[in-house]
Amino acid sequence: MASPPITRRDALRLGAITALAFAASPLAAACGQASDQRLRILNWQNYVDPNLVADFESQAGVTVTYSTYDSNDALADQLALAGVSRRRGRDATTVDLIVPSDNLFRRLRDQERLRPLDTAVVTEELLGRLDPAMRQLDADPGNRFGVPWATGATGIGYDTTVFPEPPDWRVFLSAEHAGRMTLLDERREAFAAALYAGDGDPNTTDPAELATAEDMLVAMLANAELDAATYLGRLAGGELVAAQAFSTDLLQAQQANPNLAFVVPPQGGTRWVDLLCVPDDAPNPELASRFVAFYLDPKVSAANAAAIRADTGNAAAREFVPADLLAEPAAFPSEADAARLTSLRDLGDDEQLYIEAWDRVTSAAQG
Repeated sequence: MASPPITRRDALRLGAITALAFAASPLAAACGQASDQRLRILNWQNYVDPNLVADFESQAGVTVTYSTYDSNDALADQLALAGVSRRRGRDATTVDLIVPSDNLFRRLRDQERLRPLDTAVVTEELLGRLDPAMRQLDADPGNRFGVPWATGATGIGYDTTVFPEPPDWRVFLSAEHAGRMTLLDERREAFAAALYAGDGDPNTTDPAELATAEDMLVAMLANAELDAATYLGRLAGGELVAAQAFSTDLLQAQQANPNLAFVVPPQGGTRWVDLLCVPDDAPNPELASRFVAFYLDPKVSAANAAAIRADTGNAAAREFVPADLLAEPAAFPSEADAARLTSLRDLGDDEQLYIEAWDRVTSAAQG
């Protein structure tokens, strides 16, 4: 089934990774040959410590250009615009590494928009450090095209001084907190909130069920606004009392505002894996694979996990992850919470149902 045309973070200082140890590694030797190269990374906002990038630049002898987006929809739009420009013979901004969530990753893979990783650099030995579940992802069995940057959940971040008990998805229908709540400005995630609120399936392709969710989402947006770009800071600052939130964002906001908590409501939440991968038109795919190999170092992955407050999917890294993060159910969910999580699937041609419904919802919300 054909997919519709393509129309979603800054890790702790890597002091434990010494320049001497890096210089002695095969990766360092390979990177040392690329001193005049530039690596272009496009990643989620609030999703990496600049020190990780700086360490790679210093130890590999290269320059990294790092930019961000706030949703899978925004990433898809950027890739689509670049593709249109190239087809018209115009210069287009191209990147070497992107970090789509698994549903967008699968769409890109199916459309042959991703380049396989260089197995001479991203070896089976390195990939063997991953959690076995990350080696068997439906979107990329065997990690031929990508490795997990992080995995987490989408649920509700909320202010415990306002909600003595955790809210569920119907909280966004409450006028009591109107103007102090947000839903993610991302098509499939926002619809998941509405579908869960009606006890539905976030991957439904039933037009009637989706129409009901469309009405539900319009009703939610009478009390909540769409925001994927600034809600983390607004939660941290106390401006918001409830927000549909990525677990990583909520846990980062919680460091500034200890009144915040994260919940996967009884109706469920979404589970996502963001995958570090190389676009088919990457100008420097060899250096991109070297960065992937660098990221698979357990200490590198552990430092990034500590900074972004997430499970990186690197099992070998867990001995270096802080104990408080390992004990955090929002990052490492219990079996009970995990059982309530559903991965969003790429729906092929049926994705158009969501695109059209989203256009109607956002038009209604604007006026």
